[in-house]
Amino acid sequence: MKYNRANILSKVGTWEYNVMTGILDWDHVVKYIYELNDDFEPTIELAIGFFKTTAIKERVSELTRNLIQTGDPFVEQFEIRTAKGNTKWVEASGYADFNNEQCVLAYGTLKDISYERDLDSTLQLTEEKFSKVFESAAIGMALVSPMGYFIKVNKELPRILGYTEEELIKLTFQNITHPDDLSKDLSYFKQVLNKEIESYRMEKRYIHKLGHIVWAELSVSIIWSSQFTPLYFISQITDITEQKKASEELQREQQRLYQTIEGANIGTWEWNIKDNTVIYNNRWAEIVGYTLDELQPISKSTWSSLVHPDDKHIPDKNIEKCFSREIEFYECEYRMRHKNGSWVWINDRGKIVEWSAKGQPLLMLGTHADITQTKSKEQELRNTLDLVSEQNKRLLNFTHITSHNLRSHIGNFQMLLNLLPDEPDETKKRELIDFLITIANNLQETVHYLNEVLQIQTNLNLQIKKINLYNEVEKVLTNLKGLISESLAIVYNLVPPNLEISYSAEYIESVLINLITNAIKYQHPDRIPVIHISVRENLKYIILEIADNGMGIDLTKHGQKLFGMYKTFHQNKDARGLGLFITKNQVEALGGKIEVESTVDIGSTFKVCILHPHNLASASG
Repeated sequence: MKYNRANILSKVGTWEYNVMTGILDWDHVVKYIYELNDDFEPTIELAIGFFKTTAIKERVSELTRNLIQTGDPFVEQFEIRTAKGNTKWVEASGYADFNNEQCVLAYGTLKDISYERDLDSTLQLTEEKFSKVFESAAIGMALVSPMGYFIKVNKELPRILGYTEEELIKLTFQNITHPDDLSKDLSYFKQVLNKEIESYRMEKRYIHKLGHIVWAELSVSIIWSSQFTPLYFISQITDITEQKKASEELQREQQRLYQTIEGANIGTWEWNIKDNTVIYNNRWAEIVGYTLDELQPISKSTWSSLVHPDDKHIPDKNIEKCFSREIEFYECEYRMRHKNGSWVWINDRGKIVEWSAKGQPLLMLGTHADITQTKSKEQELRNTLDLVSEQNKRLLNFTHITSHNLRSHIGNFQMLLNLLPDEPDETKKRELIDFLITIANNLQETVHYLNEVLQIQTNLNLQIKKINLYNEVEKVLTNLKGLISESLAIVYNLVPPNLEISYSAEYIESVLINLITNAIKYQHPDRIPVIHISVRENLKYIILEIADNGMGIDLTKHGQKLFGMYKTFHQNKDARGLGLFITKNQVEALGGKIEVESTVDIGSTFKVCILHPHNLASASG
């Protein structure tokens, strides 16, 4: 029996049965289908044994008998079990040749149709699944003919469009599409028919049966026949009317907001959180000294790169609270770096205005307002209040000092005056009068110093001007050259040559003289004085430091009264206890402060904290 490559490729084998000899012959393909070796010799009994069930075997036996006895041909499909135990589906056919009304030869084909059967099952299952999805879908679905007629619709589509299923079947999609959207829809529709595109998606408007507009998201694909002709379109229609209304209302709200903002000279920002893209208006950039072109490419990092490092946590924390819905909107204040290097105070407000269906933030809007002047005025007010409070404390202290000192002198006067009339001895009278003169001189000196302190407390006749601090130190060192040379002191002026302060020339000279002369006056007996005069800065102060290697001060013992009037801490005959008291009052009168670090036998460092020029105006009046 001959077979060819076509038989093998088509999985169609042939068989012959010689009725006269009882010999059954299978070609190579039949043996291949049964998963047999080529040397296998079949018989009728063995052949029937490959069929899977008893019922099938009986049916094959019946067909074979009828074929041989009557010549009735057959073509039927059966399930077999191969020599290797695999299950297959085959299509068997049988025909007969007769001679003198007696069958002499039976023959036929055997075709492996397992793939086709599996495909049919899969297609049937797919159709069943599609039918279930089609009917139970939460969105509208329809099968649409190439002419646009609704062939079949699910239960949701009539609900969306207001028509019954029977009414929709009589309509085309063109009948219920908004005229302004029809041409675009038809264009896509034709492109799919012409195989230019496989599918399309668009937003469109349908006309509801009651006449109002239904916004929908339409997704369309096509099903082709085996002859590659269009069978029908599958249309998926999602009602987005409410989303559209919300979006339009949001746009109107944004427009009103932008108009209000433009009139208020406020910067705006719009952050698409999903894409992490940001839109700023011109005013937003102007607040920090830029144009929008200068800030390109614009992103969220454009903002974050300008926020003061110490303030970055402030907006970040507020945004996190909005994301977690802990707060509905936020308002906070922080600093941003201006193009000129200064820091601009910003009032930042933000609100998430759009969320996804899963509760994820999508869009956030906000404003920036420049509040630098307001913050400056607030700082001025705080400085003024602090100054008034400090002056009140100093004046109260001054009152106590004045009262104590004057009572002391007056008490001595009163006592001596009471003794004078009753003293008979002229020599002792003379001594009493000398004591009275000394007390009078001391009283005059006390009144002088108290008046000087009072002038400091009340800032009388105080003139503030720009002073080169390096030059001022040099001038004082020149004036003290004799004292410095006599003590063999070494003084280093480490102040930057170009540093300027806004200060009273009289006060800074007095402060420098007091602190430098103290450093020399209280030098350590075992070494020559070495004095370093330097400057460091922070956001609020220029800090003038005068460090020496002198005797040092026991701050545990004397720290609380270090700057008190008439307080001395070393056995120096020239010590009056006024220098540090006056220095402290002079420094504090201009909104500053004075601090000290000291170790006995090591030395002292006095730190004069001078307000930066932009802070001084509010502190001095």
